[in-house]
Amino acid sequence: MNETVQFSVTRSSRTQLEIIFSPALNNAALYWTRDNDINSADRQLISEHATSPLQFTDPLEGRQRIYFIIERHGKAWLFAERTLPVPGINNFRDLGGYRGAEGKTVQWGILYRSNHLYNLTPEARVYIEGLHIQTIIDYRSANEIAKSPNCPVGERQTFHLDATAQTAELAAQFAAEPSNEDRALIESVMRDIAPELINGQGAQVIEQYRHFVTSAKSKSAFKAMIQVLLDAGNVPNIQHCRGGKDRTGYGALLILAMLGVAEQDIIDDYMLTGANRLTRNQVKMAAYQQITDNQDVLDYLHTLIDTRESFIIAAIDAMKQISGSVADYIKNELGFTDNDFRKMQENFLITTPS
Repeated sequence: MNETVQFSVTRSSRTQLEIIFSPALNNAALYWTRDNDINSADRQLISEHATSPLQFTDPLEGRQRIYFIIERHGKAWLFAERTLPVPGINNFRDLGGYRGAEGKTVQWGILYRSNHLYNLTPEARVYIEGLHIQTIIDYRSANEIAKSPNCPVGERQTFHLDATAQTAELAAQFAAEPSNEDRALIESVMRDIAPELINGQGAQVIEQYRHFVTSAKSKSAFKAMIQVLLDAGNVPNIQHCRGGKDRTGYGALLILAMLGVAEQDIIDDYMLTGANRLTRNQVKMAAYQQITDNQDVLDYLHTLIDTRESFIIAAIDAMKQISGSVADYIKNELGFTDNDFRKMQENFLITTPS
């Protein structure tokens, strides 16, 4: 089998999944398991002759994480959902499954990214506790954490690494009471933002992404994040900010780059946030429209919650401008070595069949 095999798992409802895999694997044996271990003996047969696409009813009804194992001609692959059905959280997902350095694959069930873990339902807490999280990396400011503290999910430790994100959304909303967040934000935009920036072009957000690359405070936070991940004892882990888009998106970029994941796959991973937050953003914009009919202000507000390729590309381009490549930026500006890259890859990459 010379082609690179690919998999996707999409949940259309709480219990219904569509499993898609490369045509070359048609008629393979397909199993589900609770373990992120390709050699797990605790597996249940779905089909001895599975054909893609395959509709599957989740036997655990989305209450607990499941994985899939497919076997054909003595080779086996493990794969899973990327965005997880955690109740009340719209952007909790797994960084596993991407092709990395030396043709290896990022492990599933080890590296998670999310929006904040505030005010979780009992069902959400049970789901996340089942992931056996050891470490949480929280990029939020002290004010954000005080206003919306995480719920405990069984983690051993939390690293508070303020990566700073000075957009009007954070500055205004986290100074306001929850019932007045939207109005406070709009008033702040109209009062404090330069008129030439109040439009839908996203210039302020793009500048924020460049700030991640150049700011000493941001560089310190993201360097500390990488140091946490270089310790193999800090897994599984979750990294998150408030919405899981900007600070978390940039953190994921650094991790995947160190693992040798292709730039386009990194961008595609970032863009999944847009799909995951689409409904939330529609609700948010409808609320803003109840407060103002100024279209320029509404367009500006949309840039603050939108997910655009231009945002993450701005960070990538800034790193290339400074050091020539993302990898060299991580080495030259954050102080990591080739050995650190190898250690990261040893921690999170596994060999899989081609």
